[in-house]
Amino acid sequence: MSLDFALTASAQQLADIIPHGLAVLNNKCELVSQNPSLRALIKCSNANFLDCWSRSIHPDDIDRMTTCFDEAFSSKKVLRVEYRARHQDAWCVLTLNPLLANLHAFGLDARGGFIVTIADITPEKRAESLQRQLAKDAQDHKQLQERFIDMISHEIRNPLSAILHCTEDIIEALRDKETHVVPLARVAESAETISLCILHQKKILDDVLTFSKIDASMLLLSPRRVQPKLHFADPISLFRPQLQRQGIQFNYQADFSYADCGIKWVMADLDRMGQVLINLLSNAIKFTARSKNERKIRVSIGASKERPSSYPPNVVFFRSGEDALGLDTTALPEWGSGQFAYLMLAVKDSGIGIDDHAQMKLFERFNQATPRTEGVYGGSGLGLNVSRKLCHLHGGEIGVSSKEGEGSTFGFFFRVRKSDDTSGEAFSGEAFSGDKISELDKLSHDIQALGKELADCEGPTQEIRIPEDPPLTHIEELSPEAPVDDKTMQTYEIARQATIRNIGSHRSHNEGKTSRRILVVEDNVINRKILSRKLLTLGFQITEANNGQEALNVFQNNMFDCILMDQEMPVMDGNSATKLIRQVEKGGDAHVPILGVTANVRATQQSEMLEAGMDDIIHKPFRTEDLVAKISQFVPSTIEMTNKKHSDRVVAPDRK
Repeated sequence: MSLDFALTASAQQLADIIPHGLAVLNNKCELVSQNPSLRALIKCSNANFLDCWSRSIHPDDIDRMTTCFDEAFSSKKVLRVEYRARHQDAWCVLTLNPLLANLHAFGLDARGGFIVTIADITPEKRAESLQRQLAKDAQDHKQLQERFIDMISHEIRNPLSAILHCTEDIIEALRDKETHVVPLARVAESAETISLCILHQKKILDDVLTFSKIDASMLLLSPRRVQPKLHFADPISLFRPQLQRQGIQFNYQADFSYADCGIKWVMADLDRMGQVLINLLSNAIKFTARSKNERKIRVSIGASKERPSSYPPNVVFFRSGEDALGLDTTALPEWGSGQFAYLMLAVKDSGIGIDDHAQMKLFERFNQATPRTEGVYGGSGLGLNVSRKLCHLHGGEIGVSSKEGEGSTFGFFFRVRKSDDTSGEAFSGEAFSGDKISELDKLSHDIQALGKELADCEGPTQEIRIPEDPPLTHIEELSPEAPVDDKTMQTYEIARQATIRNIGSHRSHNEGKTSRRILVVEDNVINRKILSRKLLTLGFQITEANNGQEALNVFQNNMFDCILMDQEMPVMDGNSATKLIRQVEKGGDAHVPILGVTANVRATQQSEMLEAGMDDIIHKPFRTEDLVAKISQFVPSTIEMTNKKHSDRVVAPDRK
């Protein structure tokens, strides 16, 4: 008897020091013994193991786990299964092994029992997921490289055919023996086509070079003191021959916000921003030229003292997240110390428009609007991606509003610093001394102008004017109070879908990283700021959102340990935002705990919040320590509740 007692004591001592959960079950699936690690994992005092264990399993895995367990238990077979834990994004593995009968040291009778182990394999699963993601990233990168090479090769070679044919036409015209006069109009037309093909090739090469520099973090902006309205007139003027040849009505206008903001001289890299404008205007001309309706293009310029949510109001920005905000270089010393302002430009056309599927991929790498667009117009798909990166470097963003068959509006903005006015100093065009307007561009411009001049001999067309200093004009649709149209709502929905689609891919890159980040969603500014400040002093990293829609937008590019979700908010309430977040997580994302924060105490209201997908509720008013205790139930205990220096804190700006 003393031997059995000694064996039992030794077995228990051994079990207590094992880091994994360990338990002995009898033939009725009752817990005969268990070690502390198991009690920490399943947190249940019920004598029936299956009841205890099932409460610690993620709801989506319960049916599969209980079925496997019942089959192995009834047939006395060995079992090993992996499953997700209910909370904290953890993974566990359970093993079940039959034990012989009459093992009195384990408290078993003649009918025998089982030994169960449960181990936390979260680090292994995260490493496994990371390896899968790295392999997928490598494969995706290889495919992107192959696609990039294929498209660039195609785009560089394709105009060569047209150049070859036009060269033959010129040679043939010069060798014409039947007449003594060389048909200059025919030669000029061929020369104009050659110049357009060369410009197309140059644009592709410029985009490739810029893209490569951005991708390697080697592209540096060069701020200079310039006058924006006057500066942009020159790159726009390059397109005058094409606009006239295609019979496109054109306007370059400045809205009153430009004057209201007091924009005269600024520090900015307008060469790079001119590159964005050239990309947009080039696309607008190509697509408008194919339109069967009235052909119009308008370029407008405005300004704002605050970061704009869009420009014009009907343009939708596909949010890029905090990574894009981190690329902003306009706060560096070489930009001066003047007040910040935002310059805004828009290019509106009456072209063929862009369908829904194309808009979702519009700003991605190497993507043309549609295969049809690529086939008809050509292009590497680099232009818009490069334009977006340039806007990010200049503290801005780019967006679109479009509908197939109804034209497009592209808008972008960028941050500048105001510079002191220099009285009597005329604009000399020094800003154009860079390589933006090259000798090749000027030569092509002259050739196209000559071609038009010769073509006009048979019938003159109206001259297109590009004002160097565009007059201030009231443009109704550019005012902040302008109504939102159906086209905008359609693009907004596309942007929302693109956001949801990209959440999983973005989050997979960050899987395995540990953080202590809380998303505070609250429409009351005072309450939000006070709560954020209190949590910051406790070592949390805080991101803020004004309503449910902003919370969803922020959620797309960030990982959080917990979300504090107010219930009653404008634009989108907490219940609706929670449902959308849970829908996103069904695509494979980790479960993020959401705590409902509300002043509503009725049972039906609380039930609605839980049914929406919230994990728990805390009622207003609440003490900070009560909130932290509630968060600690869901956030891993590795959170260090210590004060941090202000430089370690990350607070995302409010996005209005």
